Amino acid sequence: SAAARRSIGALRKSADAAKLAVKDGRAAPVAAKAAREGASAAGRAAVRGATAVHGAVQKRLFEGEAPTLHRFRGDKYSHCYGAPKRNNANLQHLAPYITTGVLAGMVVFFIAFPLAFNSNYNESKRKYEAFARQHQDALSTQFDRGQFSSDTGL
Repeated sequence: SAAARRSIGALRKSADAAKLAVKDGRAAPVAAKAAREGASAAGRAAVRGATAVHGAVQKRLFEGEAPTLHRFRGDKYSHCYGAPKRNNANLQHLAPYITTGVLAGMVVFFIAFPLAFNSNYNESKRKYEAFARQHQDALSTQFDRGQFSSDTGL
């Protein structure tokens, strides 16, 4: 695409400038400038890519038709109670926000909570081991019967 050609041309130009600067002995400022420009170009490309992906997902999930196995095109039983209502855009505009909320909730539940609960693991383990050492006799007598008892009593 044209944007990719422009990015490649800018990178070639900065590479040529860097080669010239190395020959002249003033490479550090030129290298820093090239790094800034490269990072800026990469950031712009990432934003464009994320926007394109978001647009494609939005169209695929919320604007296009459902796959043929998941849709029922007829209104044969529309006169019956409980039949699905067709062409009802009542809450359809909220679908992206609801989906985003569900995905954010899943991220919090499956990623943030375990990280938060595991953040003080070493301290909790140390406290538990101190408690177990202090109350060892009480904990061992709690389960003093049965096949897993350390004192068989036979």
